Amino acid sequence: MPVHGGATTTGINLDNAASTPPLNRVRDMVTAFSDLYSSVHRGTGYKSRLSTEAYEEAREMVSRFLNVDEKHQVVIFVKGTTDALNRIAAEEARLDGRQVLVTEMEHHADLLPWRHRSGHVMVGLSDEGHIDLDAIEHELKAADGKISLVAVCGASNVTGFVSPIREVAELAHRYGARISVDAAQLAPHHRIDVRPADDPGHLDFVSLSGHKMYAPYGRDFFAGAPEVMGGGAISIVTWDDTVWADLPDREEAGSPNVIGAVALGVAIETLLELGFDEMLAHEVKLGRRLVEGLSEISGVTVLGGVEPGESGTRLALASFVVEGLHHGLVAAALSHEWGIAVRHGCFCANPYVFHLLHMSKADVATVEGEVTAGRRKALPGAVRASLAPYNTEAETDRFLEAVRQVARGRIKATYVQAADGTYAPSGGWPRIPTALHAVVKH
Repeated sequence: MPVHGGATTTGINLDNAASTPPLNRVRDMVTAFSDLYSSVHRGTGYKSRLSTEAYEEAREMVSRFLNVDEKHQVVIFVKGTTDALNRIAAEEARLDGRQVLVTEMEHHADLLPWRHRSGHVMVGLSDEGHIDLDAIEHELKAADGKISLVAVCGASNVTGFVSPIREVAELAHRYGARISVDAAQLAPHHRIDVRPADDPGHLDFVSLSGHKMYAPYGRDFFAGAPEVMGGGAISIVTWDDTVWADLPDREEAGSPNVIGAVALGVAIETLLELGFDEMLAHEVKLGRRLVEGLSEISGVTVLGGVEPGESGTRLALASFVVEGLHHGLVAAALSHEWGIAVRHGCFCANPYVFHLLHMSKADVATVEGEVTAGRRKALPGAVRASLAPYNTEAETDRFLEAVRQVARGRIKATYVQAADGTYAPSGGWPRIPTALHAVVKH
């Protein structure tokens, strides 16, 4: 990739928490399957029958991945994790007078649907940003049955902290509530067992994303009254009545993204064959190298602290700030001068980032006023590096050296901040060929 000074370098992708590249096996399958694709269900042609079988095999693979009891639980394909959480929120909104409990850790997709559709109670976290089980139980007990659902992320996309979802599930069920787990960050790294419905620690809803599991073809799902209505969701429609189909058909109106679903199934199959334990061990090793390395750089602060946890309690992910430098400038320099892709900002988790930055309500109110007035440069944030099993120790070390140089002020290029708060080289980014030409050239 092109970098400062007209040189080129091998790029490093440390933005896996946002989206992952497709596995070679997934990419090849999508190419081959495209020649055979047709609409699913009800078609009697060869391609339609083949596509239907492939689509339902993908559902079975997802069920196997989550250890779903297909007699009492169901996997539903929808268009995204955000869509899944909004659908659950719409169902909860029908329960008049009931509320949803959320934590400050949640991604906006696991906060806004409850706030603006169902009503919510937000509980705080520990100073370091961990789930506070005592606070959750206190609110559940005080609500006296009015909380119908506890919504929690499986793992944070800001700190990488893995949530104690079993303990949260047991608390929710003890007080008559269900649990919804946003597993978009957790599922690519940990096996998830939803457990049978009679298990106190079972998970009522699980939402996860194909594009974060090496199958970025626009298909996510959740396991859980149709929110989207249309063809395929019904058993019969008369002049006066509608008889809805059973799940999963009831929640899959319209023509589904068959290729996306099949891609997800192949990705899960591949990950299972590679072995989650082996991948997790590699990621834990890289994650410790990442966090410990950042903690040793003068002027760098890792959000959530750097205390080592037990294996599997923190993803190979770290968000950090560099003293005296805007997060957007740090990210731009890492890309333009080192060829390292990271992410910066608040990562669609504003309350959590404000908590981790130890901002008071007065501080946040001031920032809100600035942003509302169109001055987004005032929005605080951090830089995030998120690793995947394909990343290496050498790449991690190269990243740490880059951050060390940036923190020392050794930034070679001149950067200009735009009105939206982002930074770019003063002469503009190196020219990128159009996407289609880049693909053909590659």
